[in-house]
Amino acid sequence: MWVFSFLIWSIRSVLSCDRVRFVRGHLRRRDDPLQSPGSPSPHPPGVDNFRLLDQFVREYLRVDGVFLLRLIAHNTNGVAVADITLALWNDWYDRQMSRQSKEAEASGMLTVPRRSPSAV
Repeated sequence: MWVFSFLIWSIRSVLSCDRVRFVRGHLRRRDDPLQSPGSPSPHPPGVDNFRLLDQFVREYLRVDGVFLLRLIAHNTNGVAVADITLALWNDWYDRQMSRQSKEAEASGMLTVPRRSPSAV
């Protein structure tokens, strides 16, 4: 039985599409601005939502971060994991916008206004 469980956890850790799906599901659970109908988009129009989510999972959370979120989800309820995931998303997104704003200022381009921090 434990061998089967180990194989499932290992496969889930290796497949990037499963990691993205897991994170997207928890962000949607907390009414994240990624795809919520009726909520304003947190990023400028024309930016690919999937690309941002993939970058968040691949570069910020990485395999070990998603693994920890899965462990937390396995031992608590989904709301706790959704809250943690949304807090991580907001932190990452604010850092991305700050970095892009600094790069735009350095190059003399117009900047996109930052979004107001969301309540977590």
